[in-house]
Amino acid sequence: MRFIADMMLGRLARWLRLYGYDTLYGIEDDDEIVRIALREDRIILTRDSALTERAKKLGVKAFLLSSNSLEGQVEELKRLGVEFGELFPANAHCPKCNGPLRRASKEEVRGKVPPKVYERYDEFYVCERCGQIYWPGRQWEEMLKMDRKLRKAT
Repeated sequence: MRFIADMMLGRLARWLRLYGYDTLYGIEDDDEIVRIALREDRIILTRDSALTERAKKLGVKAFLLSSNSLEGQVEELKRLGVEFGELFPANAHCPKCNGPLRRASKEEVRGKVPPKVYERYDEFYVCERCGQIYWPGRQWEEMLKMDRKLRKAT
């Protein structure tokens, strides 16, 4: 499944990317969202009932989410058949830009991460589109806590 999320669902879009879903986000114009979804065979994720109706009239698949919370939105998507399997980094997309992530050698990130990070960690991932570098630091641990919470949601 490939998604396009409206402007109300930024947090959900980032998490879908971490779970390996190609998810576009950041397009403000609803007509453009529908055009992209139609052209690229994407499912629209939205909290806007008018956008949902417009999309469905044009034959575009759209999920109208009712929850304001990430956990509630994940519950709704699970009921619609979206699977939340292995979290970052196996199949992940960059949470910032949706680009593909790949494992990077320690030497490759030398000088691109803080010296203490370079010394402390051996595992790094880099986005092939925006160049953002990720490693299993404190934020990673927080992501894993949220992952456990999301997996229990249903």
